[in-house]
Parts: sequence; structure tokens; C-alpha cells
Amino acid sequence: MPESPDQAFARLAIELSEAVTVAQSAQQIVDFAMKTVGSQFAGITMLRGRGAFETVGPSAPSVVAADNLQYQLNEGPSVDAATTSRLVLSPDLADDRRWPRWGPAAVELGFRSILSAELHAGGRRIGSINLYGSVERQFSRDDVDIAELFAKHAAAGLAAVSLREGLQNALDSRTIVGQAQGVLMERFSVDADRAFSILRRYSQDGNRKLVEVARDLVESTQLPDAAPVA
Repeated sequence: MPESPDQAFARLAIELSEAVTVAQSAQQIVDFAMKTVGSQFAGITMLRGRGAFETVGPSAPSVVAADNLQYQLNEGPSVDAATTSRLVLSPDLADDRRWPRWGPAAVELGFRSILSAELHAGGRRIGSINLYGSVERQFSRDDVDIAELFAKHAAAGLAAVSLREGLQNALDSRTIVGQAQGVLMERFSVDADRAFSILRRYSQDGNRKLVEVARDLVESTQLPDAAPVA
């Protein structure tokens, strides 16, 4: 017996709770969306800092190409759904006046219709789920209702795994910086504060993240040149 929509969403919630990275979670969401709505192509647009966008979990390279064009033009359904609209539906991208530049380009990539729903969690927008269709009027009213409901589950799952991944990355960064300090303290007989200052100077001079400099030092036990310790 096929599972009901409630059972399907419950299964997705369990899968998302077990995801350990945003990439893994995004892939689960995209796969589920394509099966549930019946879309050939899908991806997730994530809002990043300073108004930037990033596509995660794309089902095909053409999805990345279509999304990137939207980000470059600042025009398109994924951008609209991620920033200003709750849901965006276009039955025919070849004749949609909302996106005069992006629409024709999307058609050339093989897309004729799209359904995008905002991802909203923790009181803020985090992006959108985007379902691309290869034919006109692919998405029905039922598909719209399912997408809106689905987006709520997807947003909660993405927000949770993003927080877990961020905390783990922060912990890993702190650990690697501490290890690098230990290398410098032993080699140059300096205290922890001085060792951290050395790392920070190399980070600033090389225009690199502190954790990258620290990781290189731990892996190679060598700084770019002799570190000043006086």
C-alpha cells in the first residue's frame, strides 16, 4: 500500500533529523520534492551573507546554470521566493513578463515551468525550494498546496542541520587553532597569547582565514617563513 502524504512527511522528518550536513539534508529534500510533486528537476536556493545566494542539492547541472543566471541578473522565481514572495508559480516561462531576461534563457536550458516556495524558519527567510518542469503548465493547484506544506518541513530540517553543522565547524576550528598554538609554543618557546598573535599576523598578511593558516601549520609543521617571536 502506498504511503499517505502524512506518512511521507513523517518519514522525511526522520531522515532530516539524522542528516549531519546541509548538503546531505538538501539532497534528501530535493529527492523527496521531485518524487512528491513529480518534477524532473529541483534545487534549493540558500540565502547567504550580504545578499548572496547559493544553490544546494541540485538535481542536475542545468538547475545550477538556471539558478546562477538568476543570481547574476537578480531576476527570477528562485530569487523572488527566497526574498519577497511566499510562493511563485509560472505555467510558461516563455511568456512570463516578470522575468524578461531570465525566462527566455531558462527555456533555452530546457525549462518551461517552475514552482518555487520560500523556506522560512526561526523567524527569518533562509531561501527557497525550486521545482523546475520541462513542459508547460506542469504544476497543478494540488502541487502548489503540497509544495507550500513541504517547504515548511524542509525549512525546519535545513535550519536544524545548518545549526548543527555550524556548531561542529566552530568546534573543529577551535580545536585546530589550539593545536597550531601548541606547535608554535613548543617550537619558539612562547606563551599561548603570543602564539595566537603569530597565527593572526600570518592570517592578515596572507589574507587567509585563521583556521586555514592553523590547519596548514598543523599538517606541515611549517609556517610560510620563519615566524618572528620577539
